[in-house]
Amino acid sequence: MTFQLSGKKAVVFGATRGVGRATALLLASQGACVVVQGRNRELGESLVDEVTRAGGEACFEVANIYDYTSVDKVLAVCEKRYGGLDIVVASGGSFEPAPREFLSVAPGDLGAVIESRLYHRLFAVHAAATRMRPRGYGKIVTLTTDAGRTPTPLETLIGVSAAAVNYMVRSVARELSRDGIRLNNVSISLTKDTPSYERHLQRLADGEARGLAGVFSKLESRAAFGLCEPDEIASTIAYLASPLSDKMTGATVSLNGGTSFPSYA
Repeated sequence: MTFQLSGKKAVVFGATRGVGRATALLLASQGACVVVQGRNRELGESLVDEVTRAGGEACFEVANIYDYTSVDKVLAVCEKRYGGLDIVVASGGSFEPAPREFLSVAPGDLGAVIESRLYHRLFAVHAAATRMRPRGYGKIVTLTTDAGRTPTPLETLIGVSAAAVNYMVRSVARELSRDGIRLNNVSISLTKDTPSYERHLQRLADGEARGLAGVFSKLESRAAFGLCEPDEIASTIAYLASPLSDKMTGATVSLNGGTSFPSYA
């Protein structure tokens, strides 16, 4: 499928592994010039080499997605190096504090869970929209978890944060529509070939049967169509980043293989 991305200028945050990496590779293969962000320079430069060998255009930037100034600098690199900013994909993020039952979260960590699952998305959307507004066009795609749409054991606060992202997308998309900017959200569950899935496999290898190991095993068993893989999610992100979805904004699309069926109201 052709996503009509030739010549588009894109930034993919959290691009060195999992869904972010698959997305960066797909956008580049479709003709977009891509700035890939991450914390691991070795992984980032390896990704750029792969894009280059395939005939694409990409560069790597080390940045902290929990620092607004750092996020904005990555976007500035895209504008300076490629002459514009058409697409921003907000992927990646911290997995700490780890999922746990609500009452077992220390009071001092309550805010930290929210911050680690929400602030990086707020920063990316705000900085991207600010730079896109003068051009009168842009595509922003955020990534979050289905825990924000369906109650999930051990992920109450993570779900609260994801629900905030979902609402932010709907509300901000309405504001940005007057500026020609489309904002959409992809909500995922346990996904193969990602850091979360690797940790799940390690828990099983260590003989764990309860806690997160049990929750994720149950999710996997309920996936009517099998767990998603990064390439499958990247295709939906590419669609939302492309002119093919210009009539679509403020939406949250769940990609979970049939593990749950959240309301779309």
